[in-house]
Amino acid sequence: MFLPRLAAITLAMLLSSACATVTPAEPEPLEEPALIGSLPDSMASFELQGYKYFKDGSGGYSIRYANLRKRRIADVYIYPVAEENSELAHNQLVLGSTRATIEAIAQAAKQGHYANLNVINAGTQAFGVRTVARVQATYLRENLASYTLVYQTEHDGTLVKIRVSMPDNESNRANETWDSFAEQMFEKVIGELDRPAPI
Repeated sequence: MFLPRLAAITLAMLLSSACATVTPAEPEPLEEPALIGSLPDSMASFELQGYKYFKDGSGGYSIRYANLRKRRIADVYIYPVAEENSELAHNQLVLGSTRATIEAIAQAAKQGHYANLNVINAGTQAFGVRTVARVQATYLRENLASYTLVYQTEHDGTLVKIRVSMPDNESNRANETWDSFAEQMFEKVIGELDRPAPI
């Protein structure tokens, strides 16, 4: 029993020391998403801050707009539908993705990232053939009362999610700018998704 274990430990040490001497190749930097070039530098009261690819290798990425002075952030997430869900209908994808988002926020609250999470309401609305889900919630983060809206839809195998977060106050809750921002952003993203790929 001792010899096989010793052999396994020795082999593990050899492999780890061998790995330590090999310098991993730098991953190829990904090209800027085509969408970035077609987005305005500012939209509503937000300024474009930049983009970031997901680290899961899916090719999905997020784009951030912000109004730093008023502590408002709008994150746009664009990512492919998971292969196991590719046969689901549009409505099912939107509802399933929205449910997953609510669960992820609740999980983050359980892990201590948020406190006092309260989902105010959640619903869907039809825009032509497209279904858009809209969720409103409040929470505490670092003892600051925050208000967030999450909008989600799907287009030809791509999920698009927009999350707008800001301080929780009556002015922010009553402001219709967030719905307008989401609608404009969906139009721009879907317009880009429909654009033929360059030959």
